[in-house]
Amino acid sequence: MRSMTAYASVARGKNIQSVSVVLRSMNFKYLDVAIRNLPSEEILLEEVIKKEVKKRIYRGKIEVFIFLKSEQPQKIYVDRKVIARYVSEGRKLAREFNIDCKLEVSDLLALPKAISCEQKRKSKKSFILTAVKEAVAKLLEFKEKGGAIIKREIAGNLDKIKTNLKTIEKQKPKVNKMENGKEDIDEELSLLSFYIKKLESVIKKKTSELKGKSIDFLTQEILRELNAASSKTKKKIPALLIVEAKNYLERIREQAQNIE
Repeated sequence: MRSMTAYASVARGKNIQSVSVVLRSMNFKYLDVAIRNLPSEEILLEEVIKKEVKKRIYRGKIEVFIFLKSEQPQKIYVDRKVIARYVSEGRKLAREFNIDCKLEVSDLLALPKAISCEQKRKSKKSFILTAVKEAVAKLLEFKEKGGAIIKREIAGNLDKIKTNLKTIEKQKPKVNKMENGKEDIDEELSLLSFYIKKLESVIKKKTSELKGKSIDFLTQEILRELNAASSKTKKKIPALLIVEAKNYLERIREQAQNIE
């Protein structure tokens, strides 16, 4: 069982490059993966990262934050043709207006488009993907730990419901005292026992299949039978026990909202 809310981060460095990947998982009915801060030159990597996440996560809103840092040296380009035209035009102006034409190198380099900088970029695909895979693995560990806590809480509330149902079974009216079977809740109790066993089997499964939706469906069925039993019950103690069981069930339903 996995929790849908989780967090993980990984930082990797290589030579003068470094990358940090932060994953955040939140409650969501379906699977939605969003990539944040991916450099424009690596935009084609977005779908690859999404596929990598979707291989191992099945439900929730997943945000992948990419933080890249590179200290690669920049290469300086001097456009000699542009500078030559500046010098030529400057000399013409000097002759035309009879003024001195004294140019320093610093003057020439300060002219628009005289120099440009270019940073050599190399694809960081494998570098980023490695960090993403590590971050996903850490996120799954976080989700498993959170899921284990939720599993214990659900099991505890289920035990309380089962205890209440056992007491209700003992407290229910005898057949010969029922008014034309109007207080007969045997069928409801039987179905409740059936759905609770199904719910326990879902919780105990060690597979990574979707469990949140199954638990949500079964809790709806249990609630329906509790409501049916409540409408037939006239005795005070069984009625109060059913209300209490509904409260425990509501806690389970809330916990199921955070299960992948």
